[in-house]
Amino acid sequence: MARLGYLLSAALDKYGMLNKFIVHSKGKYSTPFHSEPVSFFSRYYLFALNRFNKFLNIRQHKLRFIQELLFDWFCAFRIDSSLTHLVATQPHLKRTFRKAKKKGIQVIYIPGTQEDNYMYNIVSEEKRKMNVTEEDAYTYPQRIKHYNDSIQYVDRVICTSLNIYHSFVNSSYHGEVIKLIGYLKPEFSPVAINKQPGKTFKVAYVAHTVMLKGLQYLLEAWNDIMKEEGNEDLMLYIGGTIDKPVKEYINKNFGKIKNVQYLGHIVDVPSFLKDKDLFVVPSLVDGYPVTAFEAAHYAIPVIITENCGAYELLHRNNSGCWIIPICDAADIKKQILSAAADKEGTIRKGAYAKHNLESYSTDDFITELSSCLINL
Repeated sequence: MARLGYLLSAALDKYGMLNKFIVHSKGKYSTPFHSEPVSFFSRYYLFALNRFNKFLNIRQHKLRFIQELLFDWFCAFRIDSSLTHLVATQPHLKRTFRKAKKKGIQVIYIPGTQEDNYMYNIVSEEKRKMNVTEEDAYTYPQRIKHYNDSIQYVDRVICTSLNIYHSFVNSSYHGEVIKLIGYLKPEFSPVAINKQPGKTFKVAYVAHTVMLKGLQYLLEAWNDIMKEEGNEDLMLYIGGTIDKPVKEYINKNFGKIKNVQYLGHIVDVPSFLKDKDLFVVPSLVDGYPVTAFEAAHYAIPVIITENCGAYELLHRNNSGCWIIPICDAADIKKQILSAAADKEGTIRKGAYAKHNLESYSTDDFITELSSCLINL
């Protein structure tokens, strides 16, 4: 969402509509339009907070919440009567939003993920299934309360994917919900692809895995696949770090699955993807998983859940993906086996994914979004 803020600010600046672009810390970087750190001291307190945390060992979700509170505290001082609109890409700004409302400033929020209470309910249910009691960013009581205290001051929410839109429409939020579908396509270097079917069918997954990423359902599907004869030539490659509660669950329930390689942190994503045949995004909730776009860039078709905004881009025209329900290991298994049984068709679907990605214009989306804001 930082990139969205940057691109949107640049577009608004061209229209003469940008007053200021406030970020937490700028460091040595500059922008072609007016931008400021939220505080002169932000670089220093963020540095100190991270340095002290080496000794304090604050949980990551609590450290993130402290940073959000600090940003909100200083950001509120930046609100004055010269502003007519306040546009935010993160919602944990109770003091800032409240002050804006008191001054008659319209508050607009552009979320990058589904509504926070929606995610809270999904994660809470998954934790019950997995018998996990450990607190995380999505179920941290102070953070969800701060969100609910903040969102009441928001006048409009602009949703850029259908699943985000539906999560707000079906929530307790009482402001206006606007649907404006669009995507931030990553900036990739051109690459030529010449896929040929091989003997081994290689399936890939990459993420910093938390519970919401749904790896447990992919492994459940893979476990069933490996129990059946004739699937010896299928391999699953899992990249990225895995949070402790999920790792413990995987070790306990899927520790002996055949034909799985855990590769840890992936430094070179292109090298990891270049020989893969299929990519799986089993997330229970995910705004725009960049890995799905990375796979499409390398002409790898994607199995992706209906709760991931990325499917809307990949599914245009001739679809480059298979869309499945969340928490559905049986459907993951079905689609993997179907793709492996039709390698030529899977290669064609990968080409469609690449075409759909490359033919989409992020610039057009930013122009449409900025026009929407100007006309509010």
